[in-house]
Amino acid sequence: MNHAKIPLNIFPLLISLLCASTAWALPTDKHETIRGSADNLTVDQKNGVATYTGSVEIRQGSLIINADSIIIHTNAEGGVEKMIATGSPAKFKQQPDAEQGIVTAAAKQITYTPNNEHLLLIEDASVEQNGAVMSGPHIDYDLVKEVMKAEGGSIKGEGQRIEIVIPPKTARPAEPQASSSTATDN
Repeated sequence: MNHAKIPLNIFPLLISLLCASTAWALPTDKHETIRGSADNLTVDQKNGVATYTGSVEIRQGSLIINADSIIIHTNAEGGVEKMIATGSPAKFKQQPDAEQGIVTAAAKQITYTPNNEHLLLIEDASVEQNGAVMSGPHIDYDLVKEVMKAEGGSIKGEGQRIEIVIPPKTARPAEPQASSSTATDN
């Protein structure tokens, strides 16, 4: 078994990566421990970049990100500036609050910027919550303003369009069933 030796001077960067809070979360998520696993990890402490590759999973409270690779950029103070997840697809899952359903997002590339609470989904993108689904080649989600923008991939009138599914708020009333016996008059 190969045990990689990690120099002690990269621990501050690793700790800062594991202590980043997320805004699109249950209020308790930011107080939860972040756990990550991957087949490989490369840390560039000088530039504040950590690259996780091979079946990557990041968890913090209700947040789960799965991807083939995740690159995390940190600032000089050690806070996370952005996370870029790539995969076929990369997946993001989280419960925004106890009153709302779980949000799931998927795309070939997902960029999350915690400072301005922004989620950018590129190529084969989709977002789903409570049965409502938006999909298309590009989805831009401002989590603070709760504004989602989607763009089609039209080139000269041809290409992928945005698709939206919005379920009814209430179930449809049951249709009357035909009686199997005939009615008799009195």
